[in-house]
Amino acid sequence: MKRRDFIQAMGAGAVSLMLGGCSLNSPSTAKVSDNAPSSSEIVQKLAETVKYRAMPRTGEKISTIGLGSSVLHESSAAQIENIVSYACDNGINLMDTVMSNFGPAEAIGRALKGRRDKMLTQMHIGVNYPGGVYNRTRDLRQVRQGFEQQLKTLGTDYSDIGLIHYVDQADDFATIISNGVFDYARKLKQDGTIRYLGFSSHSVDICRRFLETGAIDLFMLSVNAAYDFEPSDGKLVISQERRQLYQECEKRGVAITVMKPYGGGRLLNAGTSPFGRAMSVHQCIQYALDRPATISCLPGVRNMADLTGVLAYYNTSRGERDYSFIAAAQHQDMNGLCIYCGHCQPCPAGIDIAAVNKYLDLVTSGDELAKDHYLKLARHAGACTACGACEQRCPARVKVRERMKQAVGMFGK
Repeated sequence: MKRRDFIQAMGAGAVSLMLGGCSLNSPSTAKVSDNAPSSSEIVQKLAETVKYRAMPRTGEKISTIGLGSSVLHESSAAQIENIVSYACDNGINLMDTVMSNFGPAEAIGRALKGRRDKMLTQMHIGVNYPGGVYNRTRDLRQVRQGFEQQLKTLGTDYSDIGLIHYVDQADDFATIISNGVFDYARKLKQDGTIRYLGFSSHSVDICRRFLETGAIDLFMLSVNAAYDFEPSDGKLVISQERRQLYQECEKRGVAITVMKPYGGGRLLNAGTSPFGRAMSVHQCIQYALDRPATISCLPGVRNMADLTGVLAYYNTSRGERDYSFIAAAQHQDMNGLCIYCGHCQPCPAGIDIAAVNKYLDLVTSGDELAKDHYLKLARHAGACTACGACEQRCPARVKVRERMKQAVGMFGK
């Protein structure tokens, strides 16, 4: 089905469902074959339990769990086809297509053939794959080529969602606005090559800047309890600026799709969780879906076991998904663990300390895009003068100077 035919045929759904709490085994422990069949009985059962929320401005239904493809390359081409087909046939209708290498793209395209009208794609504008390897770019020619490459390889002539890829810094935002990338993205929407326009970011400030343009339909944000909470009077509370961002999006009718719901895996491990205990996969998903304006959570999956483990969320009880223990977590439980609150700033050397810590944690947890994101920072850990001013301000007593040395060792600068 071509883009214009599909857009004309699309009806407006009106479903906006709220879900309750989340807990179960990590998807990596689920005992499901990579070649698990999609029998009609299984399809019917899961399709009846998948929940959907409505896009605020159109009413179009989006599954509350989507498919992230960043680590799909860990499966074979045949397995990737099976994973995407299984997700689609079981009612999952949103897929983010940014990946650390472009290897899975052709297999994804084959899986979407004949199912394109059942799966909404979330493609990224400002990423290309020279030699098949992920690269973020702001060069307008490369931006165009990269997006066209994605469309062609995935076997489609449109993307339901187009996201200006990974904008975290003010100077990067200014470049996008001034060099034609933002205009190109808006033209894609005007032409119908994308249906919804957005961006991806980890920064509240950048989100607000994009919202002020009035052109944004939705955006992809890292939403999880490790990023949201900060210390206050000996306990943990949700950051006021993040709370206000979620509320503003809801007020404006701008939806949020979620990346990094597990905090790069950090929340799934008691030793790295800032709350002194691990959260389950399904508690993490529930937490993200409980934030205002959130419409879908898209964890990355490596294999069929990951996918079926995530989909098990729909068959868990409210009690299993409950994450209320966070409210009782004490400030001292987090000592030594960075929660990226930014209280250590400003750094005399101009280092974004929270960002360095975040990318260090992510790459340590296996996030293959995190190194590139770190290298794009304006100032790196190597610029640290070891003055210690940050450690005096840190409410969690993080040994920041040691962390900067670790970052240099990990990233080389």
